[in-house]
This record gives sequence, structure tokens and C-alpha cells, in this order.
Amino acid sequence: MIQQRQPDPHQPGAPVHPSGGPAGVLAYTEPDRAAAHGGVVAAAAAAEAREAGNWSIGDFRLATMLIGTIVGGGIALTNGSKDERLIFVIVAALLGAASGEAFGFGLSRWAEVRRMHRIVKRRVWFSLLTVIAVAAGLVAATPLLLPEVAGGNGQAVIEAHNLTARGIAISALAIIGGLPSAATLAAVKQVAADPLPGTPGQQLDALLRLRRMCARMLSQLGILVLLVMGVNAAARTVGIDLDPGVVIFSGVVASFVVGTMYAPTAATLRRRGQIFVERHFALDHVPVAELVDAAENKGKLEKLLSLDQTTFGELKAGLVVLSPVVAGAVALMIQNLK
Repeated sequence: MIQQRQPDPHQPGAPVHPSGGPAGVLAYTEPDRAAAHGGVVAAAAAAEAREAGNWSIGDFRLATMLIGTIVGGGIALTNGSKDERLIFVIVAALLGAASGEAFGFGLSRWAEVRRMHRIVKRRVWFSLLTVIAVAAGLVAATPLLLPEVAGGNGQAVIEAHNLTARGIAISALAIIGGLPSAATLAAVKQVAADPLPGTPGQQLDALLRLRRMCARMLSQLGILVLLVMGVNAAARTVGIDLDPGVVIFSGVVASFVVGTMYAPTAATLRRRGQIFVERHFALDHVPVAELVDAAENKGKLEKLLSLDQTTFGELKAGLVVLSPVVAGAVALMIQNLK
């Protein structure tokens, strides 16, 4: 069980300034913030109660999922070849469903975060425009980064497409599905950048809620990355003359876009968690006889707040295709260098 060190009874309101550790390096001087009506914990609890008791949220997410399924399947059905296109249509429809579900989930989490903290919308728009610019730039650069396959011994260039109108439409569908999550992650970053209000227990509860929320969004975005690769692989089964490198490169692009969404928020959350641990669970003045137990409790708390993880480690856990994609990209580069 994690036990919190009790504050000095003679100075109940004095902030704790650890003499060492990461918080000391960061020159932690943040004042306490009293819990207020409608604070982080209260807003999160109210949001969960509304979501549990209000059918409209579930209906909205179902509607976005169905719309995404229809759009994804419709894009695949525009393929001129009717031979063996069932797999392509199914995978594209699954991508549309996952995109619609991610869109609805991101919007519901966005509403929850807005009830937790005042969000500066221009910062969110800046994050969204950055994600869109990165995604659009990488998609547009596909023909440059993946030149057409050339035949051996001076043979003519083999007709193989790196970018098609259908591929752009499917990529846009996945990007649109992830935009609410990108906005929510940017909003979570703002929440974690400021001192959390309330008692230490309320602050810890808020940190755990935010960490859990981000992990769920990363998991949904990871499904989108997997399906983006799957739909490009399935496109080769319906007569679309697609460069084999596009399958791997699409996973690289999608993973990099998710990384631009998630990395700043994950780093800010870890910093806020580290400050919390160093402030309330510092080992500076723990008696020697209790030092081992206090260190174990501190380690448990750091694990709960994912302070033992790196951003890349979190991305690798959330994006199940990240390691195979990196390995495949390296293999493709080595093959092209020969």
C-alpha cells in the first residue's frame, strides 16, 4: 500500500521544497492550489456520471462509427476492378469504423477535459495545425521518398504507384478520425502544465485519470495505424499496382503523426508526476529504519504514474506495429542501398 508522508503539523500550509531530485533541479516553486467546486476531480467524476447515465453519448459514438464504416467502404468500392476486392472493402470499412469510433471518443474526452481546466484554444489549434501539416507533408512526400521501382539491367521503369486518389482519401479519413484525440491531448498538456488543485490525494487522482485517458487514446490511435497499413496491403490484392514500400511507409507516416500528437503531452504528464512524487514522497527526511519501505512505496507510485517509462516506450506499447514498422523500414533502406 502506498503511504503518503504526513506534512509538518507546525507548518500545515508551507510548501515542501525537496533538496534534491528532479523537482529540485526544476526549481520547483509552485504554490498549493485549493480544491474548488468544479475542479479536476469533480469534473472528471461528473463527466463519468453523465456518460454512464446519458444514452446520447453512446448513440453519438455509434453514429460516428457507422458513418466512418460507410465512408471507408464507399471509398474502397470506387475501385474499378471487381475481382477479389472483398478483403479491400472489409479492411477499408474497418478503418472507417475505427476512425469514426476514435472521432467520437476523442470528442467525449475533449468535453471532459474542458470541464477540468480552462483551455486556451489557440494553443490547441496550433497543435492541430501542426499535426495536419506533418501528416499532409508526409503524404505528399510519398512519391519523393519512395521512387518508382526500376527494372534490372537497364529495363524500363515498372509502373507502380506510390500515391493514388483513393489512398489520399483513406489517409484523410484516418487523419480526421484522429483530430479530436489530437485536440484532447493538447488540452491535457495544458492541464498538466499548471499546478493541480486540491489535496495531494485529489492531485494524484487527477494525474491517474489523465494518464489513463491518454493511454486509451493512444490505444485507439494505434488501431488506426495498424489498419492504415492493412488497407494499403489489401489494396495490392485488388489490382492496384502499389509500390510494396508504401505499406511500410504508411505505417511509418502514421506512427510519426501519432508521435507528434502524444510525445509533448506524455512528457508534460511525466514532469508533473515527477514533481508530485518529489514533493510529497521525498526520501530526504525519512528515518533510516523506514527508508526501504518508503523507497518501495515511492517506486510503486512512480510505476502507477508511468515515470519509469520513456515516451518511445509508451508509443511502442500503444502502437503494436511500431517495432515491426521500424524493422521493416530499416530492411527496406538496406535493400535500396544495394
